[in-house]
Amino acid sequence: MDSDVIAAIATPPGVGAVGIIRISGKDAIKVFGRIFRNLPQNKVKSHQMYYGHIYSGPNVNDIVIDEVMVCCMLSPRSYTTEDIVEIYAHGGMATVHAVLEATINNGARLALPGEFTKRAFFNGRINLTQAEAVMDLISAKTDAARYAGLRQLGGGLSRRISDGREQLLTWIANIELSIDYPEHEEEAMNREAILYQSQAWLDDMNILLKTSNFGRVIREGVKTVILGRPNVGKSTLLNAIIGEDRAIVHEIPGTTRDVLAEQVRVGDVVLHLMDTAGIRDTEDPIESIGVDKSYKVAQEAELILYVMDRSAPPESEDMKILRGLEGKHVLVILNKCDLPAAAGWSDVEFTHEVSAYNRQGLDSLFEDINRKFCQGLLSSDDTDIITRERHSQLLRAAIVCVRRAMDELRLGVEEDLVSISLREAYTALGEILGLEVTDDIVERIFSEFCVGK
Repeated sequence: MDSDVIAAIATPPGVGAVGIIRISGKDAIKVFGRIFRNLPQNKVKSHQMYYGHIYSGPNVNDIVIDEVMVCCMLSPRSYTTEDIVEIYAHGGMATVHAVLEATINNGARLALPGEFTKRAFFNGRINLTQAEAVMDLISAKTDAARYAGLRQLGGGLSRRISDGREQLLTWIANIELSIDYPEHEEEAMNREAILYQSQAWLDDMNILLKTSNFGRVIREGVKTVILGRPNVGKSTLLNAIIGEDRAIVHEIPGTTRDVLAEQVRVGDVVLHLMDTAGIRDTEDPIESIGVDKSYKVAQEAELILYVMDRSAPPESEDMKILRGLEGKHVLVILNKCDLPAAAGWSDVEFTHEVSAYNRQGLDSLFEDINRKFCQGLLSSDDTDIITRERHSQLLRAAIVCVRRAMDELRLGVEEDLVSISLREAYTALGEILGLEVTDDIVERIFSEFCVGK
């Protein structure tokens, strides 16, 4: 880790009441003192606010840039464990950038994406899962995503993984004790004891792994397609769900000819919502392309809202299309329930009745979506959730290695081979925490961050 003083804007682009410029490094106080003349260099108190003016430099003729408040956080009681200075300037873009430029002209350099959090990781303040949780908190779009990130930042997931790793280390130590010091074999844990303990370990890690589907949903959202024949109210349903007139609605069939995408939060789930062209046989080449796209996005979707018009008689074409969606997660929606129902719907299986026109029945639809994708995992304050594919892959690899090791124990395989399998699992869990991770993976993770974090 280099010892440069780094600086960056820590607030989003745009105009606001306050803009924050963050400085970190061994000489952060020294660099900052060149542009702020009210700072007592030898008597700076940690976590205390100071009032004054930012200047373009330390010389008498340097100009005033802004009137600010400042907080100094001295090492090791800071986010990076280095000395940190945060400048609270007026939030105009020109002002904030001028303050940043002054810090760079007087000894700092512009921070790289995620470099503040990266320093916190390398300086031992947080582990890699906690660093990733920072990014999850920044990008959280729902309370569920915020909760999962906060729990992970607090070390919940880290403790779970660390406990599992410690158990593996105990087994490895006992196995190697019996190999290296056979005279102490009676003191080492025997095969039966390890096999017995392994079942509880596997149960715990599998429970944690099962949360990865939920974690992916709350972090990335659900690909959702509104599908159906022409004129059943698909575009009206899209508009009702997002709360604005985004899609063109008309009584002429075939109005929608392309896939229209929107993003909307429904409780603890973010839906990546796609309205599609009505499915029908058509001679119109442009509409035909739209129908082909409808089928394509439906095959890639995680959730399909299949819409039918309750005010018109059921069509056999609907049943044919639904049969082609077997194996997909489909909610069958009877739309236009504000109108009299046509004959024949009593024999049709459906999930929800709604009126997209007046939003009737949407609350029930939203609750159903949340139940299906959230699974009640947030009902407890001590629920740890896997939110990243990196974590789930490594955890899955560790489980496979432990299962292999237990099979080897049952078959009486040489203990040094069993130890190799357990060490592979131990390494995989260590990679989750960043204890045994390569530089390129670290760089890739922190490249996702914004510059000021």
